[in-house]
Amino acid sequence: MAASSSSPSPPDSRRILVVVTAGGHTNAAPVLEIAKILASRGYTIDFATLSGREHWVKDCPFVSGFHVIGPSVPPDVEEANYIRMSSWTTDLMSNWGAVMDTRIFLESSWPDAYRGLSKLVQDPATRPDFILADYWVDAARDMSAEHDIPLAMHWPQMPTAMLPAPYIPGTPGLQIEILTSEFATMWQRLRSAVAIYTSLPHYLRYLGWRQKMRSAAGARRRLPTLIKPDYLCLVNSFFGLEAAKDLPPNVAAIGPVLSDRAAALDKRYEQFLGGRRRVLYVSFGTHVLLAASVMNRVLAGVLDALRSEAIDGIIWAIRPMARNQLDQTTEMVVPANGGARKSDISVTVASLLANSHPSVLFVEHAPQPALLGDDRIVVFLSHAGPASVNEALHAGVPLVTVAVYFDQLQNAMRLRDAGVAVALDKDALSAEQIKAAIEHIADDGARYGPMAACSARMRRIAQIAARRKHLAADLIEEVLVDWEGRREESAASLRFVSGTAGRPTRPRGMHLQTADTRMPAWKARNWDLWAVGLAATSCLLGLFVALPVVLSLWL
Repeated sequence: MAASSSSPSPPDSRRILVVVTAGGHTNAAPVLEIAKILASRGYTIDFATLSGREHWVKDCPFVSGFHVIGPSVPPDVEEANYIRMSSWTTDLMSNWGAVMDTRIFLESSWPDAYRGLSKLVQDPATRPDFILADYWVDAARDMSAEHDIPLAMHWPQMPTAMLPAPYIPGTPGLQIEILTSEFATMWQRLRSAVAIYTSLPHYLRYLGWRQKMRSAAGARRRLPTLIKPDYLCLVNSFFGLEAAKDLPPNVAAIGPVLSDRAAALDKRYEQFLGGRRRVLYVSFGTHVLLAASVMNRVLAGVLDALRSEAIDGIIWAIRPMARNQLDQTTEMVVPANGGARKSDISVTVASLLANSHPSVLFVEHAPQPALLGDDRIVVFLSHAGPASVNEALHAGVPLVTVAVYFDQLQNAMRLRDAGVAVALDKDALSAEQIKAAIEHIADDGARYGPMAACSARMRRIAQIAARRKHLAADLIEEVLVDWEGRREESAASLRFVSGTAGRPTRPRGMHLQTADTRMPAWKARNWDLWAVGLAATSCLLGLFVALPVVLSLWL
């Protein structure tokens, strides 16, 4: 049978635009990994981001076009904001002002992204057939609504403040102390429930700022607050880490999204790891900039664990901006030759950073997946950032977490509840706590205790779930086909009824989107039926009450 002339275009004639603005390379890596799969299926891939990020795609030959849609934040401004973020208190209820200030900073690239993307989508040479965006890119939602382009957004965890469930207390993604009500006390559930209301003045300030910014850029449409996503939502996580809950069809857990090619350990790491069996790996990511007092306590704690022989080596990935937060004149006690505690000596932090100690290796960048995949790494001290969490779980390495802000706080609880981490509070952190947590995990691993068993269980789950990045590509193709088909249906309906008294077919919604999102609340929740039923019941009850009175009067 001959193909219809209105059949969807072949993949190699369709362009997918990948967009990342706020955040660092860890925001781009998962969406580029999904884009690589789509490129292998014949799609043309373009990448749009802020200036100075051309190196992000140097190892991505599948990217056909690179577009700068705005300037990057100046490094000094970025550093100042991340230092301020890193000083947050971990008590969310007293921290809303700082949270909203940070949200304003991270969304401040919206006007440039809106203008830059508008130019791309209005130019026939660069107009995409589909947009795949990071969750911070609200301008991608605007492009989808204003220019009829299907959209998928990548979230590192289940979307915040969306997809509520009665057994998840409070606002999803903003819980305090607990993730579900299963083992929570009444007080814990109450705190999570009321937490969001304490944000009201700060949230209203943020909404006012956002609307003013959008109006100044000429965006007349308000950005709706969603209970369920109105786009394809791809969550770079998996159940086991995330608390299980019901999802609408357009939300899919497709993580952990990891590269199939992990960088190998070079000679430097192989030499350091040679002869060692219990190495601690430390990394607080790209943007966490802890205060000098906190950093020094962390360093003292890991060195105490080295002195107690719970571990026999430390590899610490720390970039220059974070090094500047350390007080390098502070004296630290270390084993003289990486050996027994009886031979302790004092050295300066500056000396340690220069790698003067044979059992401590500081590096600016580390091949993290390769290190975590090495059996000699037995503990990972982390800020619980999404990428680090996924890589640690995929490798089966237990963690000590010191969460600092945003999704790190929730990730620390997720890891704790999964049984693979000891979660420490940044605001009450001590060297003794660091040492005790490392010793506990090292001892548990040596005896294959509960944490080692949980880590092995989560490793197997994560490695199976990692295949779902191909599902992400499948869903993008599916939504694209549906979007194109609905366009054709609308055009055919208009042609069919032209010149007749008929009416065009009602617009059809996205096939993965549940109908309630396109209905008024009263209809979606059957309030009208409940009202009719209540009225009918009231009438019947009234009749039964009034009937004896009427009969007695009549008789």
